[in-house]
Amino acid sequence: MRVLSILICLLSTTSLWSQNYYKVLSDDLKSRIDQGDKCLKSKDEGCLKIYDQVLELAATLPDSTLAMTYHEVGVSLSRYGQLPDFLRYLNQGISQTNGNKHPTVTATLYRKKAYAFARMGPTDSIIPTIDKAIAWGKVGGDYESISEAYIQKADLLHRMGNSKEALELLTEAKSYVLKSGLKEQIAGIDFTMGNIYLSNYDFEEAQKTFSETLELLSDDSQLYHLTLVNWSVAMVHLDRVQPVIDKLPKAIDFFKGRNLEWTAKTHLAHAYSKLEQYDKSIPLLEQCLAAAEQIYDPGIISLNNRLLAKAYLETDNAAKALPHAKAAYLFEKEKESLDEQVLGAHVIYAQVLGKNGQKSSAYDIMQHVPLMVDSLNLIAKQREIKRFQELYETEKKVAQIALLEERETNSKLQKGLLGLGLLAALGILGAVWVRFRESAKRTTLERQKLDAELHHKNKELTTHTLHLAKKNEILAELKEKVGQLEGGCDTRAIINKINFDLKDEENWGTFVQYFEQVHTNFSKTVQQKYPTVTPNELRLMALLKMNLTSKEIANMLNISTDGVKKARQRLRKKLEIQPNESLEALVVSL
Repeated sequence: MRVLSILICLLSTTSLWSQNYYKVLSDDLKSRIDQGDKCLKSKDEGCLKIYDQVLELAATLPDSTLAMTYHEVGVSLSRYGQLPDFLRYLNQGISQTNGNKHPTVTATLYRKKAYAFARMGPTDSIIPTIDKAIAWGKVGGDYESISEAYIQKADLLHRMGNSKEALELLTEAKSYVLKSGLKEQIAGIDFTMGNIYLSNYDFEEAQKTFSETLELLSDDSQLYHLTLVNWSVAMVHLDRVQPVIDKLPKAIDFFKGRNLEWTAKTHLAHAYSKLEQYDKSIPLLEQCLAAAEQIYDPGIISLNNRLLAKAYLETDNAAKALPHAKAAYLFEKEKESLDEQVLGAHVIYAQVLGKNGQKSSAYDIMQHVPLMVDSLNLIAKQREIKRFQELYETEKKVAQIALLEERETNSKLQKGLLGLGLLAALGILGAVWVRFRESAKRTTLERQKLDAELHHKNKELTTHTLHLAKKNEILAELKEKVGQLEGGCDTRAIINKINFDLKDEENWGTFVQYFEQVHTNFSKTVQQKYPTVTPNELRLMALLKMNLTSKEIANMLNISTDGVKKARQRLRKKLEIQPNESLEALVVSL
C-alpha cells in the first residue's frame, strides 16, 4: 500500500492569503524578489544579496510591508534555496516582525521554520515550533494558518507512532476551521485524517473520510485528485473496484507527466487484477515498475513487483513471476516492522518458488508464515481493542462530567433554597424533591456508565472473535498452499504447526473469557436447562448467540460450512426445536 505524503498539498503551494500578501507589495519589491528567485533557479552566485537588498528596502517602508516581505522571501527560499539559509532568514524575520501586530505572518514563519527542522532532522525542535505557530495563529484568528499548523503537527505525531494524539489534534483543528467555512482547509484536515486511517489499515474509516473530503472540493484542485488516489487505495482493499476503475483515470490525467501519475496507475492496475483482468493489469504494472525504477520510488517498486508476481502466478506464468516475487521479498523482509506487505511478499515468493520447482527454498520461507499471521492478528486485535477502549473512556468521561455537573447544580439549588428562608415545610419538600430528582438522574447517568462499559466489552468480544475467525481462515488457506508443495521436501512440520494453531485451546479460552463478561452465566444457564449438550455444541451455541455467519462459525470451529450445517441440525434435534421455530431465536433468548 502507498500513502501519499500529507504535506504534499500543504508545502508545495502558497496559501491564498499568502498570494494576497504578495499582491499588495510594491512592484519594485516584487520585481526584486522575482530576480532573486531566478538567480536561485539558475544556481548563480550572490542570490542572497538580492534578498538582503529587498529586506533593506522593505525596512524603510511601513512595518506591515517588512512583515509581508519576510514572508515572501521565506516562500522563495523554501522553494529554491538551501535549508540553512532558509532557516537563518526565518529566524531573522521572526525577531524583526512584531508578532502582536502581525500574528498571521509570525504564525506562518514559525510553521515554515518547523518545516525546515523536519527536513534538516532536529525533530525535538519541531513540535515546540509548531505550537508557537498555532498560538500566533489563534492570536490573529487566522483559521487557515491554524489548520495548516495543526495538520503539520498531526503529521509529525503520526510519523512518530502516535496516531491517537494526531487524530485528536485534527478533531480540535476542525472545530476551529468550521467557524471559518473554509472548505479547502476542512478538506485538508479530512485528507490528513484519512491518511492516518489508511496507514493504520482502517480502510472503512479511510474510505468514508476520503469520500467526505471529495465532496468538499472542486474537481479541478490538486487536493481533490490526491484524495481520489488515496480513496482508490482504500476502495481496492475493500474489494470495491469498479468505482475505482471509473473514477481514477481522472486523477491519472491530472498528474500526467508527474511522478504521481505512476502511483495512480499502479492502483488502477491493482483494481484490474482484483477483477482478474490481467490483460489490462500486467502491461500497466510493467510500465509502472519501469517508471518507478527510473525515478527510484522504493515503495511503488515493491508494490508493482508484488502485484506482478501475483498476476503472473494467476496466469500460470511462474517463470516470469519469479524475479518479481524475489525482488518484493528482498525489499519487504528488510523492514523493521511486520505488516501486511511483508506477509504478502513471503507468501507469494514461497508460492512462486514452489511452482518453479524450488520446493526446499519455498519450505524455508513458508515455515515462518504461521507465526507472522499470528503476530499480525494480535497487532490488529490490539489496535481495534485500543480504539474501542478510547471510545469507552470518552463515553465514561462524558457520563462522569454530566454527573458532576448535575450534583453541582443540585448543590447550588439546595443552598439557594436555604438562603431564601422559605417555610420549613416548603424547604423540606423542596429538599426531598431535589434529592429524589438527583437520585433519579444519578441512577440514569450511572446506568449510562454501565451501558458504556457493556458496549466496550461487547466490542472487545466481537473484535477478538472476528480476528480469530479471520486468522483461522488464513491458516486454513496456508495449509492448503503448503500441501501443494509436497514432493520436493518435508512440509509436514509446517502443516503440524498450522494444525496445532488451529486447535489451540488457549485461543478458545480467551474467547470464553470475553464472552462471559458480556453474556454472564450463559454457559451455566444452557447446561442447567439442557444437561445433554456437549462442549462442542455449547461452543456452537455461544457463536450463534453472537449472530455470526456460518462461514465465521466454520472458521472459529475449524470445520467446513457443511459441518456447521450438520452441527446445527443435530443441535436442533437435541433441543427439540420444531421446524417452524428458529434455533437462533432460542439461543438469543437464553
